[in-house]
Amino acid sequence: MLVTARRPGRVSEAIVRRIKEQITEGRIEAGHKLPAEREMARRFKTSRVSVREAYRSLEEVGLLRIRRGADGGAFVVKVDHEPVLRSLSLVLGLGKTPHKQLTEARMLIEPPMAQLAALRARKEDIARLERVLLKEEEEAARPTGPFRPTDSQFHRSIADCARNLPLIVLMNALADLTANVASALDASTRARHRLRNSRYHRQIFEAIRRRDGDAAYTIMAEHVGDIQKRVHQCLTASRGNGPRSS
Repeated sequence: MLVTARRPGRVSEAIVRRIKEQITEGRIEAGHKLPAEREMARRFKTSRVSVREAYRSLEEVGLLRIRRGADGGAFVVKVDHEPVLRSLSLVLGLGKTPHKQLTEARMLIEPPMAQLAALRARKEDIARLERVLLKEEEEAARPTGPFRPTDSQFHRSIADCARNLPLIVLMNALADLTANVASALDASTRARHRLRNSRYHRQIFEAIRRRDGDAAYTIMAEHVGDIQKRVHQCLTASRGNGPRSS
């Protein structure tokens, strides 16, 4: 239940703040209908104008949908993080993120993410992750094949298993950057990477399935370090500045 705001300041801002807090805490979810303006005004001991202003502010940021009519009202909507993801990916892409920085970011984010996945993944999460892995292993067994950004779906799925929205957004942005880098490699190199990656992914999956967070962390750190090193060597070789990775 929403309760009376106690802090001073504009009442509409207090209402906005309280509703945001309850959405964040999961106390009100998508589809929930908020109290009518008259009732909310009574609870906050304010005018309907302040409540209407608060509802409109929340509608503008995409947290509420206002419907008119007999069945209308203010409804909480499902938060869509895709616009944030697209913006983050665009910023990182336009910034031409150096390979070294991408490696550092992946090493800071992905091993702890795998550890959380091992601790938090639900039965349905693990089943979904296994389906992704099996499909990946089938594709890796083929000697050739077109590169697709979905080749990083395993890492994206681990982020889902961790059940942490900021990590999911960051992981998807990093996966997009990684896919852009990998798309510059030749087909035979991508095929070798895909086979090696699937072997690491199998080990990480088994660690997550047996709830071994420490093993998931260690294997993911080794995996990220390995693939970033190999991609760096291949990119360097393609520019004629070093040996090609085997």
